[in-house]
Amino acid sequence: MNAPIYAGIGARATPEPVLADMTTIAAWLARTGWRLASGGASGADTAFATGAPGAQRTLYLPWAGYNGHAGSDCRVPSQAELADWMAVAERLHPAWRRCSPAVRKLHARNAAILLGPGLDRPVDAVVAWTPEGEITGGTGLALRIAVERGIPVLNLGVLAPRTVCERLQAIRRAA
Repeated sequence: MNAPIYAGIGARATPEPVLADMTTIAAWLARTGWRLASGGASGADTAFATGAPGAQRTLYLPWAGYNGHAGSDCRVPSQAELADWMAVAERLHPAWRRCSPAVRKLHARNAAILLGPGLDRPVDAVVAWTPEGEITGGTGLALRIAVERGIPVLNLGVLAPRTVCERLQAIRRAA
């Protein structure tokens, strides 16, 4: 059986207590066999990556060296992959035409985080934080992908950390 994968995402402006919870959740998930898929951004992405050992995570980067990340846990898309990731992002982003090329790449990596680099291996769950659990900001694109694909979203903006962990255990048992 392949290890279950979760997307650990959220706003760069995630509150400090929630960031601490994300790191704790990530460490617990790593101990229980889950793999992290995230995007290497400051805030929530960094909190999840801090709790997950490098061997149990993949950071999907919009370009090489993004946010200082490098190593075997980092994945930078080929031109063909980036085009595929962008097609998903463009379809679900409410203002794609107003985004700069760099911002488009940042949004496009959400497709890989949620669906895998070939867009053919969706994560088993999303653990996120957005204000009041809303589908908003850059994280909103990833949440729209999850909703469209029927991927469970566990949002720390409305759920207690213990509830998130209990639901992840249930998802793991059901797999």
